[in-house]
Amino acid sequence: MLKFSHSEDLIHLTVPSMIQSRTKLCCWLILTIWLVIASLSKSLPSQNEDPKPHIILIVADDLGWNDVSWHNPEVKNPNMEALANTGIILSQSYVQPICTPTRSALLTGRYPHALGRQHDVLWPEEPTGLTIERQLLPEALKMVGYSTHVVGKWHVGFCSWDYTPTSRGFDSFYGHYTGGQDYYTHTRPTWNPGRTHWKHDDNYPKYVDINDTRIKYGYDFRNNTEPDYEVDGTYSTYLFSSYVENLLESRNKSEPLFLYLPFQSVHSPLQVPENYTEPFAHIQDEDRRIKLGMILAMDEAIGRVVDSLKTSEHYNNSIIVFTTDNGGPTISAGNNWPLRGNKTTLWEGGTRGAAFIHSPLLPQHGFISNKLIHITDWFSTFASLGGAMAPSDTDGYDQWEAITTSAPSPRKEMIYNIDITDEINAGVRYGDYKLLVGDPGPGDWTPPPEGVRSDVKHNSEGSENDIINAADTSIKYIDSKMLQEKNKFKTSNQKSFIRAKRAKTGPFIMNAQLDSEETEQVEDDTYIIRDSYLDMDTNYKWNEMRKQIDDEKQEDLDSSEESILEDTKETYEDVKRESVSLQDLAIHFDKYKNLRYLITNTTVVRLYNVRDDPEEREDLSEENPDMVETLLGILSRHMGDYVEPDILPNDPSGNPIYWNNTWTPGWCTAK
Repeated sequence: MLKFSHSEDLIHLTVPSMIQSRTKLCCWLILTIWLVIASLSKSLPSQNEDPKPHIILIVADDLGWNDVSWHNPEVKNPNMEALANTGIILSQSYVQPICTPTRSALLTGRYPHALGRQHDVLWPEEPTGLTIERQLLPEALKMVGYSTHVVGKWHVGFCSWDYTPTSRGFDSFYGHYTGGQDYYTHTRPTWNPGRTHWKHDDNYPKYVDINDTRIKYGYDFRNNTEPDYEVDGTYSTYLFSSYVENLLESRNKSEPLFLYLPFQSVHSPLQVPENYTEPFAHIQDEDRRIKLGMILAMDEAIGRVVDSLKTSEHYNNSIIVFTTDNGGPTISAGNNWPLRGNKTTLWEGGTRGAAFIHSPLLPQHGFISNKLIHITDWFSTFASLGGAMAPSDTDGYDQWEAITTSAPSPRKEMIYNIDITDEINAGVRYGDYKLLVGDPGPGDWTPPPEGVRSDVKHNSEGSENDIINAADTSIKYIDSKMLQEKNKFKTSNQKSFIRAKRAKTGPFIMNAQLDSEETEQVEDDTYIIRDSYLDMDTNYKWNEMRKQIDDEKQEDLDSSEESILEDTKETYEDVKRESVSLQDLAIHFDKYKNLRYLITNTTVVRLYNVRDDPEEREDLSEENPDMVETLLGILSRHMGDYVEPDILPNDPSGNPIYWNNTWTPGWCTAK
């Protein structure tokens, strides 16, 4: 309250001082408010800021290099071909050789050997899963406002609810937990019959005695966490596309979407409605006809998804990535021609995947990219696009700039896999060179059953530089002499050729430096089906390694192995305890990191220039030892991240007979 003095001088001095003080205070308040508003405006997205893109990730199952129309004109997939030709075909997109490792790498951004998921797929009664210690891609995207959904095949663990999709960052899940099942009944056995066909009309696979007590069938189809028994009898590919259509029509298109769509197709069993095989009636091989029909059905489903993206007004802000999870299995009519090998192998046919990216957001399109990409890169790429953070220890790279501009790929090297469960089995890439250490798996070049050997003519468009880049990506086919040799395999004989499976799958004997006595022994143990193999019972590497193991421990190890073989009636807990003791008696983990210890004088090492020789026909290891040493150095560095494979014996408590004949979580503890 202002007090007046009887002195005029005091009034003259006091009033202006108070007014001046208040003016300064108001100015400071106005300035402070302005600064706060300015700060908030910077932290909030403006109306003109580009919205986060919708990310649509489509994964085909067991689709081979030669199982797509842009590599093989006999294949019919018009929707996928249109997306690829108006997008960017990724000609050097690499995946893992089998399913669970690829999905683990995709969802975590880490190589499988750093996760313990490098050795095998997860089996339905295996009490483990993809470690919950790792943040998954949907969790990272949810943190920045994405709606996350998975529709299709999970196959990274379900024995605990903590392993399941809705506990790993997905808002919804519609599909199946296990690695494969009947496409109509959505059931799978506890015991894998190892055949290509299952009858969908009686719930039992062909060639298997239905009275076999090992076979217990469980239902496996979920809508979020609840079994959905109502879909029994409906082909899964149709179910997935229908669900996506409903999802897109019912959601707010302004909310960023991450849709992970891992199809069951075209994994065995070979099943498809008959009308999809009609365009392939001219193909003699029945399995191949069905496989091509399955591809056509999946293509139709992808077309429905894209149409729904457009009608629901998601498409213009969508990025669609398509990839296979591994090479095609020739035993179930997949094909990777002209690449060498197939699913499960470290050859290009097992790891070089058919892939493309399509989006209205691409600044350029209609060409082929020859830039090196690995499945781990999609985590970093999608995270960057959505404004999320990839883990600091990721093995992946943000590939968006490399894909969309003339910038080189940030990836200069790549690990195909490192698995030393039994003996070293590894592959590494640096630049154009690929090194294989140990046994990469069967190394056939399997001609397509339909008898078509494509020239792989891509519909390349774009700038002159893009076209030149595209020309560099074309597969360099074998010379005429080799082609004439392959023509000896007539169409009538191709089925038996593809069915030929080796009972022994040791590594090729090509560069091993052996003594004369060793060479003679090797020759005695090999047999020929186009290539020489070691007998798998030779234990050629472990002979050297076991010399360095304590004799007492070795005796215990041998006796433990014998006891397990002799006692086939052990309980699960007994087997589990025994497996732990075997691990304790095995070579210690720190010894694994010494690459020189693992590579003996009989370890086979092969070197290829996969740009000049993508079919892996000419081994360069002897003429380029310096490059071999360079690649071994890279491999040794990555072995510092090696984690023992997470392999556990099946737990019968997961048998669906205890869970209403349904594959159900809740019988293990996640770790």
